[in-house]
Amino acid sequence: MKLVKIVVGIAVGAVLTTAFAWVGLYLFGIFVLHGEGSLFDASRTAENTFFIAWFALTVVASILGGYVGYASGEKPRES
Repeated sequence: MKLVKIVVGIAVGAVLTTAFAWVGLYLFGIFVLHGEGSLFDASRTAENTFFIAWFALTVVASILGGYVGYASGEKPRES
């Protein structure tokens, strides 16, 4: 059961970070570019930076989600 909590925590962390990154990309297109193209049309550097940041944030959120899944439900033992 503990393994299931860890896997669910990893998946939730990755999904939430992915949603956050893509909503941010969408809002960038609306508010900064005003619907004229996308971040990927702007420059290769911006595109690569987005994907690197997305990957790094997904890794961090997955690790944190896995840890939260691992640590949830643990009760300290009283002596």
